[in-house]
Amino acid sequence: MSIQTVTTIISDESQLDQHLAAATGFARAMDAHLHVLVLVTGMDQAALMPSALEGLPVGVGMEDARARAMALEEQVSERLGREDIRWHVQSIATPAASGTAEIVRHTRFSDLVIQQRLAETESPEQTRMLAETILFDADAPLLLLPAGTDLSAPPRKVMISWDESAAALRAARQALPLISERAYVHVVIVDPPKDAPDRSDPGGAFAQFLARHGVRCEVSVCNRTDNSISATLGRRAQELGCEMIVMGAYGHSRLRQAIFGGTTRDVLLGAETPVFMAH
Repeated sequence: MSIQTVTTIISDESQLDQHLAAATGFARAMDAHLHVLVLVTGMDQAALMPSALEGLPVGVGMEDARARAMALEEQVSERLGREDIRWHVQSIATPAASGTAEIVRHTRFSDLVIQQRLAETESPEQTRMLAETILFDADAPLLLLPAGTDLSAPPRKVMISWDESAAALRAARQALPLISERAYVHVVIVDPPKDAPDRSDPGGAFAQFLARHGVRCEVSVCNRTDNSISATLGRRAQELGCEMIVMGAYGHSRLRQAIFGGTTRDVLLGAETPVFMAH
């Protein structure tokens, strides 16, 4: 299955340059339709203090959000009008409490959502919350680019983080349309358990699965040498010159992730290489 629809979410004018250009370049590389969701949230004061605002307009604070959404839509349309790709833009102004529902409604039929991670000076929580909404609520795969980077051509070197989990296998399957016949895949296994069912041939069955899809690959097992698995994966991707990391999102409950952090969150917030994730 090929990637036909790519969605990206724009919420601020600061995303009109690098972020929109990265999404456009990726859609061109995949020959996909680019769907730009302009999403601006406002504050519904009436919803916060209904008794104090009886008789006042319900949408206090939303008028400005609607004006900003329309202005952003015009700017996005003007820029995309000069591009040679298929595209359409939707603008939505919504109370902050409804933002998650709107993201789910407009991304759940996308083959892929592409976002550029916010700069370190901006809120990492915003990046994390958006990623969780896309991966878990919309059940869509996510390609997250580090701030200031793009992926305007199919990656030639790809690293797949393999741990025998269902999430890792699903991520690999959904990433196959991004892996061209000219690409080379490094399957990396970090600290495999000694009692794993494939301990005599770690990753062998998975490598065979990739090979039958025409993917050239090799498997390497490495020990965690950094403070975390995410740091080990990031360092290994840099050493191998990989242009994209593929990995499953989360290995245990979201509540446990929220309390203790974890590999998924660390990679989302710190990877210097584009990361493809699916749950």
